[in-house]
Amino acid sequence: MIISRFSGKWSDRPLSDLAIITMGQSPSSIFYNSRGEGLPLIQGNADIEDRKTIERVWTTQGNKRCNLGDLILTVRAPVGAIAVASENACIGRGVCGLKPFGDSSFLFHALVHAENRWQAFEQGSTFTAANSEQVGQFRIFVPEDENEQRAIAEVLSDVDGLLNALEALIAKKRAIKQAVMQQLLTGKTRLPGFSGAWETKRVSEFGDVITGATPSTKINAFWNGPYPWITPTDISSERDMTVSERMITQEGLNAIRTLPPNTVLITCIASIGKNAILKTTGSCNQQINAVVPNAAHNAEFLYYLFEYNSNYLLANAGVTATPIISKSIFSEFVFQVPSFEEQRSIASVLSDMDSEIVALEQRRDKTRAIKQGMMQQLLTGRVRLLK
Repeated sequence: MIISRFSGKWSDRPLSDLAIITMGQSPSSIFYNSRGEGLPLIQGNADIEDRKTIERVWTTQGNKRCNLGDLILTVRAPVGAIAVASENACIGRGVCGLKPFGDSSFLFHALVHAENRWQAFEQGSTFTAANSEQVGQFRIFVPEDENEQRAIAEVLSDVDGLLNALEALIAKKRAIKQAVMQQLLTGKTRLPGFSGAWETKRVSEFGDVITGATPSTKINAFWNGPYPWITPTDISSERDMTVSERMITQEGLNAIRTLPPNTVLITCIASIGKNAILKTTGSCNQQINAVVPNAAHNAEFLYYLFEYNSNYLLANAGVTATPIISKSIFSEFVFQVPSFEEQRSIASVLSDMDSEIVALEQRRDKTRAIKQGMMQQLLTGRVRLLK
């Protein structure tokens, strides 16, 4: 058996040569309904998630349609998002339908790779849009051999399959963690070796409660130092924090309140319920209430306790233009907590689960980066696959 690489020519071709293009047209809103009558109406980027179309509005009337498996391209801001139609649908004026002449999966991946090039086609003052002529003239570099198109599509689709499997596993692990939190952080399920009643305590009994502050931005000596100054923007899905977008100096730290390592941070203005643990000496701004745990309380346990009760915190925020929980109100919130040893054991279980989720997320992100590199090589003809 002779093994060789694809060696046929590639050509730079307009999209009108690669697919039948149908520009969308929105039916009158009187034909819209939420009862699942008629066909789903795909109108723009909001109707696309994870490269698939989703149902938001149904219509019993619409002249422009696409079929299951067709491609759908957004033609209004942001222009160029691409998805596969998950069923027969009507298409509104924010999208167009593409029925490929050749391999549908290859054209899908080629358009995903070309998304950032649509910016040159955006026009208009109120919103950006691409017209039918611009869509038709948009150029894609393709191999003339359809077998090579299919081979490239299969490789990239396999990577997509791995990414989808990782996303599903991450979602499953997060759901399991949420269920475990519900059991362990309420005392419904006890870990082996622990018994006895939990105590009812106010947040003020967990340790020192400190509201953050901001060093003067007019004093340069306060900024660009080695200490993190945490704001809600810095807090994402990561639990432990050692750096921030804006760092402060020792002078800046002295101007406000210094927080020691293992301080639990809880956002209490606007984005209420975002939590983290400061793992090094630092500080935070006034949108955050910090809890410096005393000897009877474990920082990791308190982090998970506040994470699990984030909706409770939000529900008890002051009803103002910007939701807020003052230090005095926050300090009086009441929770059930076990002994320090049980706190530490619960935190250990949940930390292990977090570590597993983080490892999966890192694997997913690495796979995404690998796919980007593969697309750059395979969809430009720089690397050719074996036949």
